[in-house]
Amino acid sequence: MASIRKIPDRKSKPWRVDIRRKGVDPITQTFRTQKEARAFVAKVEGDFDTWAKLLGGELRRHTLADLCDKFMESYKGKDRSVVSRAGWWKDTYGDQSLAEFNADTVRAGLAELDDGTRTPATLNRYRTAISMVYKMGIDRGSYGVSVNPAGGIRQRREANSRFGRCLDDDERKALLTACDGSAWSGLGVFVRIALATGARKGELLKLEWRNVDLKRGTLTFRDTKNADDRTVPLIPEALTLLKGWSKVRRLTNPAVFPHPEDDKKLCPIDWHWQHARTAAGLTDFRLHDLRHSCGTYLARSGASAFQIAAVLGHRSGPTLTARYVHAVAEDSRSLLETALSGALGAGDE
Repeated sequence: MASIRKIPDRKSKPWRVDIRRKGVDPITQTFRTQKEARAFVAKVEGDFDTWAKLLGGELRRHTLADLCDKFMESYKGKDRSVVSRAGWWKDTYGDQSLAEFNADTVRAGLAELDDGTRTPATLNRYRTAISMVYKMGIDRGSYGVSVNPAGGIRQRREANSRFGRCLDDDERKALLTACDGSAWSGLGVFVRIALATGARKGELLKLEWRNVDLKRGTLTFRDTKNADDRTVPLIPEALTLLKGWSKVRRLTNPAVFPHPEDDKKLCPIDWHWQHARTAAGLTDFRLHDLRHSCGTYLARSGASAFQIAAVLGHRSGPTLTARYVHAVAEDSRSLLETALSGALGAGDE
């Protein structure tokens, strides 16, 4: 594995050490004395893996795909889009060795993604995804990774980002009419419940009938973005909608809004939403803006920051602690009724 030999006619550092091991780059060093050379060999042989990592052997033996796979297997976060974006880097550059993949490669990848169909915010999330892959590698000492190639790349300015906007009366009527005409019969119910509760898309897609109390008129969202459960009261129109929707539920699937064909998948609402939004002429309105609309309606009706935080599931209002959230949400029932009564376009039973 290691050889020590003296180089003739060399006055400065005549003792040369060559260490070779299959699968990693050879190590070569020169020393002033044979004693120093032997001490070096003993040190390297005692901890060869560390030396191989430092000198790039591991980085050349493993590919970006190896690192991405390890990240995707270990990722426990709730945002599954992180995994899909990490998968894009793997699919595009996975065959490159970790020694080859660098900041220039990240810049090239972001340039490829910047094809006019993605916003600056989306491009930043792709940058964040590959950065998370490398941070995991550095933290775990995977494959000798010690530098994050995305670390020095500035995020794009999210000029197109906005807090969100609220539907006016005419827009809301047009949108609900378009949703009622959707190929998916549940879209009108979904959008109205989103307006009535301020729930996030993911919270509604994961909502199960066991967490719907039709007698008390409440929904309980489990394992939300903030890792807290949240109970929201239903206004009469929303309760009527869900009672009717429950009568045509598919007993093989516990989801309130199941996939039309596959019980193992979440409902593909985005395609139906895009068509309804276009039909309503709302090209600048996002599905998430239904949540902003609910919050705005509450604010206009006099709800406090605490009550809005409780209904929407913000971790806290200005000084509200989590222990009061459920109680305040129930107290907001009358405010929800005042703010949204008649806004869902749903009749009584």
